[in-house]
Amino acid sequence: MDADYTLVENKPVIRLYCKDSKLKTVLVLESSFKPYFLVMPKKGKMAELKKKIEELDTKKLETEILKVEIVEKVWMMENIKLIKVTIDNPRKIPDVRDSVKHLKEVEETYEYDIHFTKRFMIDKQIEPMNWLEVSGEEIENKENYQVDRTIEAKSVKASEIKKDIGLKVLAFDTEFVDEDGKSKLIMLSLAGSEGFKKVLTYCNWDKKPNYVEVVKGEKELIEKFIKDVREYDPDFICSYNGDNFDFPKLKERCSELKVSLKLGRDDVPVHVVRRGRISSVKIKGRVSVDLFSFIDHILSASMRSEVMTLDEVAQELLGVGKKDMKYKEMIEIWKKKEQLERLAEYNMWDSELTLKLAEHILPQIFVLSRLTGQLPFDASRYTYSQLVESFYMKKSFPENILIPNRPKTEEMEERRMAPVYKGAFVIEPKKGIHSDVLVFDFRSLYPTIIVTHNIDPATFNCKHKECEKNTVPGEKWCFCKKSVGFIPKYLEHLIKTRQQIKEKMKEAKPESDEWRMLGNEQYALKIIANATYGYLGYFGSKWYRRECGAAAAAWGRYYINYVIEEAKKFGFEIIYGDTDSLMAKYSKNLGKEKIKEIGEKFEKMMNEKLPGIIELEFRDLYQGGIFVSRHAEEVGAKKRYALIDYKGNLEIRGFETVRRDWCELSKRIQRQVLTIILREKNPVKAVQLVRETVKKIREGKVPIEELTIFEQITRPLASYEQIGPHVKAAQKAKAKGRPVGEGTVIGFVITKGIGSISDRAEPVEDVKPNQYDPEYYVGHQILPASMRVLKALGYTDQEVLTGKVQKKLEAWIKK
Repeated sequence: MDADYTLVENKPVIRLYCKDSKLKTVLVLESSFKPYFLVMPKKGKMAELKKKIEELDTKKLETEILKVEIVEKVWMMENIKLIKVTIDNPRKIPDVRDSVKHLKEVEETYEYDIHFTKRFMIDKQIEPMNWLEVSGEEIENKENYQVDRTIEAKSVKASEIKKDIGLKVLAFDTEFVDEDGKSKLIMLSLAGSEGFKKVLTYCNWDKKPNYVEVVKGEKELIEKFIKDVREYDPDFICSYNGDNFDFPKLKERCSELKVSLKLGRDDVPVHVVRRGRISSVKIKGRVSVDLFSFIDHILSASMRSEVMTLDEVAQELLGVGKKDMKYKEMIEIWKKKEQLERLAEYNMWDSELTLKLAEHILPQIFVLSRLTGQLPFDASRYTYSQLVESFYMKKSFPENILIPNRPKTEEMEERRMAPVYKGAFVIEPKKGIHSDVLVFDFRSLYPTIIVTHNIDPATFNCKHKECEKNTVPGEKWCFCKKSVGFIPKYLEHLIKTRQQIKEKMKEAKPESDEWRMLGNEQYALKIIANATYGYLGYFGSKWYRRECGAAAAAWGRYYINYVIEEAKKFGFEIIYGDTDSLMAKYSKNLGKEKIKEIGEKFEKMMNEKLPGIIELEFRDLYQGGIFVSRHAEEVGAKKRYALIDYKGNLEIRGFETVRRDWCELSKRIQRQVLTIILREKNPVKAVQLVRETVKKIREGKVPIEELTIFEQITRPLASYEQIGPHVKAAQKAKAKGRPVGEGTVIGFVITKGIGSISDRAEPVEDVKPNQYDPEYYVGHQILPASMRVLKALGYTDQEVLTGKVQKKLEAWIKK
């Protein structure tokens, strides 16, 4: 579940925190594995360089060089010889490497920046959250680790066993209020996977729930939290935005109250791991998972909501949200010491909701851990590019591939400055309403292109004459077809494995444990496969080659164009084409079933013509679709459309219904306008809805909740150069003593008065019903969102607000 290393007499000992089949916690200590790095000599300098490395002054380096040997690796599709330098202390790798890299016989050094624990897992091909076979001796626990067994290992290897195990998960949540100019912890709740639930506070009251435990003060509250964690002994401690809020606030109070925040299985306080601007809280032996981090980095791209609050995320993923309580109410309750059970229930439910979310999300994190070889702590916090790189680093070892170096700062800047290559091909949509829309998608277009055309940094511009047939459209580069590249090889494996899993899912019972497990597996494979294209052109990647990304995009444009031309010959009228999707109408009105058959025939014909594993899929026939125009142009807007299928289901892309900078009322009205037009085919009713909404706003009859705009604070407030409405509102909230930091989602309302929109943005807690600015909400929210749709039907702003409305859908309605 977790791993690190420690030094014993300057010798490294890998520590693996595990569970055995009897659910006992086991600490495995492995001391035979040693750190190393690789050196590429200049041509003809192998023997001379090897001798010089062997003669390095180890006293000066304060480490022992254990072995200097010649090894073979694959580099740019060729077998090469390098020198492997093995030493006894991983912390001295940078010093030894510095001494070696300056030798005149050295071309380059490699694999010196791989963390020792990760080096161990790569070389042993150990997958976190999977079983191990360990042989060794059970020893006394002298270091006071909170484990059931300690094993000094002679050998550690990955096991073939495949079975799940019950893991103990504990979720927690904190409530802070401002008192005497300080932010103080007033309540802390805990929810465990075995039914454990508790709220800790230092205010007593009659008839409190039985899960509430009262302590003497704030210091005792934190000490009791530490004690409860150690007694419950969880494997995973989960929070929601804990890295940015709960833990920093707790550490701040611990510092003030002189409490040591020891939550791990060792005797060391929790510590903060920094990666650039991002901080993560590390707890030794227990995995700290901030669910917000994983959702923000990975899941958010496929979610409807753009506001990643616990409430919004839980509503979407679990169908249940937070209990309703504003910060202002919390302060009042605590100040007056009235309705404390409401506050306790609110706090308790946040932990229970976080636990439910953890039970939903942790299996996805575990699958990604196994796939990429990264510990759950890292897999839950990594971005797409980090996960992709981890996957290929893991796969490089069995293939004996030399891992490229991470680019230096100046190299990254150079890559950033490279011209942006041409992206996807887009056909402007034909604006308006269309009936019987056929939708075709390429299955994993860019990954299948990379595999089919063998796109890899090592296969770029090979010298084989026959590979010139594999030249990129519109470019002079080609990719080798004689030898399969490392990345295409494993990318194909990802694609094919995912296809097999999706077939198994069809046989499994929907929502069964097997179906969910398979779903998590295919989703993890999808993440790595789809993100590989972007990774190849990402300036910070080890396997970087700008031309690889440009080539995939060029072939993408070529194939969508090819399919479009074939579709026209087949009798389709093209409505819209973008990247890997095509929307079309058939030239004759033959009825639903016949048109579907034609769509299936076209799919079959194209898949016989497309090369390699590139595949077109006929997604469905939709009853109707609406495509809208841009602001000042007559042509349709890219990726802004809505479709309705023959079962009445809506599919909406690019509208404000999924944007965070619009209030709830604006999103709801636009969705209703789309629904009325597509499902009821009644534009008059849609326009009347907009008019009535405008009237209500101007009469002050709309609840503040529906006018609240939510945006996230993504960095420290002081670092914002442009002060937008959400930043201004956050500054005002902070000035009133409310907790605001990175990750905080601020709710604000634009109020009446003078000054800019930003100046008039007030935290929602401070706004009374009659204070909102009706003209802002009419002119900047409701009307623009509604007119995105209604303009496609020929309506003007004035006509919607005041004029008579004519039916403008008659031709479509009759069909």
